[in-house]
Amino acid sequence: MRSDGAFTVAALRSVTRVPTIGAPHNIWCSVDTYATCKNITGTTGVSEGSTVMKSTPRSRVLHGDWFDWRSSATRDFIALFGGVVLASILAHVYGLGPRLFQLGLGYADSAPDDIVFLIFVAFFLSVALTIFSVRRYRELVCETKARTIAEGEARDLARHDPLTGLPNRRLFDEKLDACLGLASDTHQVAVLMLGLDGFKRIKDTHGHAAGDKALCEFANRVADILRKDGVLARIGGDEFGIVLPDISSLDVPTNLARRIVASAADTFAIETGAAELGVGIGIAIAPINGVNLHELVRRADRALYRAQGDGRSCVRFFEPEMDMHVERRIQIERELRSAITADIIEPHYQPLVSLKGNCIIGFEALARWENRTLGRIPPDVFIPIAEETGLINALGDQLFRRACLDANAWPEAFMLAFNISPIQLRDPALGQRILSILGQTGLSPRRLEIEITESAFVEKTGVAKAVIDELRRAGVRIALDDFGTGYATLSQLLSFRLDKIKIDRSFVSHLDDSTDSRVIVRAILGLAKGFGLTTTAEGVEDAGQLAYLLANGCTEGQGYLFSDAVPAAGIPALLDRESGRTAVAEDGQRSLHA
Repeated sequence: MRSDGAFTVAALRSVTRVPTIGAPHNIWCSVDTYATCKNITGTTGVSEGSTVMKSTPRSRVLHGDWFDWRSSATRDFIALFGGVVLASILAHVYGLGPRLFQLGLGYADSAPDDIVFLIFVAFFLSVALTIFSVRRYRELVCETKARTIAEGEARDLARHDPLTGLPNRRLFDEKLDACLGLASDTHQVAVLMLGLDGFKRIKDTHGHAAGDKALCEFANRVADILRKDGVLARIGGDEFGIVLPDISSLDVPTNLARRIVASAADTFAIETGAAELGVGIGIAIAPINGVNLHELVRRADRALYRAQGDGRSCVRFFEPEMDMHVERRIQIERELRSAITADIIEPHYQPLVSLKGNCIIGFEALARWENRTLGRIPPDVFIPIAEETGLINALGDQLFRRACLDANAWPEAFMLAFNISPIQLRDPALGQRILSILGQTGLSPRRLEIEITESAFVEKTGVAKAVIDELRRAGVRIALDDFGTGYATLSQLLSFRLDKIKIDRSFVSHLDDSTDSRVIVRAILGLAKGFGLTTTAEGVEDAGQLAYLLANGCTEGQGYLFSDAVPAAGIPALLDRESGRTAVAEDGQRSLHA
């Protein structure tokens, strides 16, 4: 039977077990790893009857490298032994023994005291040399033993995570590679990759120590439900890996994944209170999904990526189309870098319409990308990739500059609305960059309306608020986009001093068939009126929705009912059409949205 950490039971019969803090009771760790875990967490987590592991095999000395020529003790021993051997050879060759005996007989009668003295000196020297030889040999043995133990512990630490005491990526790969060597249709191996949801929030909110404790507690919970022949490892950061070496069916990893998700759903106790975590799990099976170590882990990672994209605490098995999805994402990222360099991505503009005045009052800039190889790529595909790869600042500045230049050709009363990513709001220099581009292009800050989402209130609120305050002082208006879909509180809304609330299209689209949506929209409009804020309804597509919004005091609308987003070159024609329809509307026959 295999052990559940790094070694087999047969190899560790002389090793006692210790559950480190974060390294559950069925995980092996070295003494140094145990001490490290104790120092970090302040407790050992040793259960009753457990003892600290002593690595007996490593305390044995007789290895191939026990004789070190560089050691001073070794050189002393060689010199002493060589001297004794040389003296013995010379005594034998020259017959010194018989000669000394004869010489002793010749002086026996005349100088007995001198002979006794010489014998005593020779005996004393022999004893002293013997004692010296034994002592130096024992020092050599102790030195070699200490070095051997230190090397063994270093090898052990090199294969274990110092925080949790779990096997690390190196040992995980070794164990998985050994299991894959036995994989067959009747001997399948499951690889589970685990990624924690919400760990970054715990670390940012409560500190690194709280994050470390949550990781150790999660490792404990998983190991408690992991079967004995399974291998649990910390791959890095908040990612863990599990190897199940012999599964009878796909139900085995499925049930384990469900139990892990359930265990992670319980609150985690940390020094500053309680925290919640979720866990996404991706699963790959050998030999179904491959027998190569790196290929199998890569496919389990891709299943994890899909699981985390589907929502909190999801489990996904690898499917062939996931490879296609990831390859396409890689290709999009590569093409996106080239597109930003070549300034290919351009803004299109969707009109913002005053519902009471029945006229266009501005445009919202929306990114559009037409790629020669991949075709039209929607913003909800390439914008998240730009955020994940750190390209969003370059892309945002590029689009904003072009939008400002286009807006200069519009009537001066028209507003330009531009979306800012929560990732961009983490940059304290964002405000200065926006104001600098306004100055370079000549667009007045009072014609600009920056749209932010509620997620900007959750992460790094201080930085976001500083950027927004800087823009407001310059005359820029601030609008809250997709209101009602995030995590903002009313106190946060007040602290950010907004000018406008945009009602998310998910509420507007169901005004005709959902009582709940009508109640929510009416409440948002009432809230905005109480705060003195302008309201814009997104996704207006039919006359029924428009009538409800007008009746409840919505001030602006945006959607296909008025116009789709058009390139900058199409705005003059749109304005000409709008002026013609407005003229007809004055006679009471037609309106802008007809």
